[in-house]
Amino acid sequence: MKQQNAAANRAAGRRCAKRRGARGSGADAPDWAFQADDAAVFEALAAGRHSESLREYFGMPAYQQLCVLAAKAKKRERAGGPPVLIIPGIMGSRLGESNLRGQKGLSRSVLWIDPMRIAAGRLIDLKLPSVTPIRPIGVLLLSYAKLKLRLDMAGFDAKFFPYDWRLGIDELGATLASRIAADGKPAMLIAHSMGGLIARVATKLLPKRYVRKLILLGTPNRGSYAPVQALRGTYPFVRKLARLDLHHTPEQLAQKVFGTFPGIYHLLPPPRPGSQVNLLDSRCWPRPGPKPDAKLLARVAAARAQLAAPDARMVHIVGVNRETVIAVRRTATGFEYRLSANGDGTVPVALALLPRLKTYFIDELHGNLANNPQVISAIVELLRRGRARELARRFVPRRSRTTRIDDARLRLIGAGKIDWRRLDSAQREAALMDLDATAD
Repeated sequence: MKQQNAAANRAAGRRCAKRRGARGSGADAPDWAFQADDAAVFEALAAGRHSESLREYFGMPAYQQLCVLAAKAKKRERAGGPPVLIIPGIMGSRLGESNLRGQKGLSRSVLWIDPMRIAAGRLIDLKLPSVTPIRPIGVLLLSYAKLKLRLDMAGFDAKFFPYDWRLGIDELGATLASRIAADGKPAMLIAHSMGGLIARVATKLLPKRYVRKLILLGTPNRGSYAPVQALRGTYPFVRKLARLDLHHTPEQLAQKVFGTFPGIYHLLPPPRPGSQVNLLDSRCWPRPGPKPDAKLLARVAAARAQLAAPDARMVHIVGVNRETVIAVRRTATGFEYRLSANGDGTVPVALALLPRLKTYFIDELHGNLANNPQVISAIVELLRRGRARELARRFVPRRSRTTRIDDARLRLIGAGKIDWRRLDSAQREAALMDLDATAD
């Protein structure tokens, strides 16, 4: 059966490629995918248009698969299915200037994430408080398109909830609660990473009848150490992103941009008993290098107090067996991080778990949880039947050797700059895949 399905997908991919050749490759607009809205991208995938831009954006294997799925989902389109809201993780929503408009299906306003505007140093415009009004204008479909298309094909009415991830989980949770209440009917929520915290805040604000189910994917319920590195300018993703910015260093982006976002601070772990490092106290951070905003740190506990406690409507799918920072300690020159395989590459298992929260485990990276076929199948089964038979209910932490890395070694990642304007199509595709690989 699997061989027959693979053959059918390859044949459909060839038909998609044939449509591309017949209707034009879209080579006249190589950055189209970064400016197009979500609906326009799904339409182009189904019709085989703008292939060069979409191939660069998704990478060839994902592009071919999404082309097939989009065409199938379009044929099965129907209204009235059970409503599902997909809530992306931090940095998973596209952000743009609210005072700019493009032609139908396009926006001239995209700041996150558009390599051309990043190259021009425009990430600085995302800092808070905003000089220019910023709004969410869609999601990063590389991470969430497959999930939506599979849900559509399964008969659900799946929609995205893009949000301004710079803001705090308390403010964003209230916005999500208002959206659900305005829709006027119960919804099922699928929330990735930080999106899970936002969904928990909304769940606490709403009457129970409004949230039928909440499926969390890799949610840092008790925090993560990735924000520590983001605020220090040593997070691999931030360092590789800074290679595209021809005007700012990773440390400048950390201090002037990411360090102004309450949303990042709300993902920091609370102090552990016996630990000498309280990450919510600015005095515990190293003096050399970027430092967090003490006022934003002081508001973390109050924001996290708005989270709903686990109940029978909630279930969590947690990634495991990937090298993850599980602890941090201060040294004379900065922070040193301890790593083990007991996490998903971003969130340690110990910080994902909560008492009385039904949990499943899968060997997968944090950033790929919403893309994993087994996870997507489990989500559909959970929405329909409240169980996921193919996922493990138990995880035994490995007793493997831990490793250590410090800020100085992390600063060696992503040296040098990349001028996006000078890259050809293949180089752009490779650069995006390299950036995506560190977003986990």
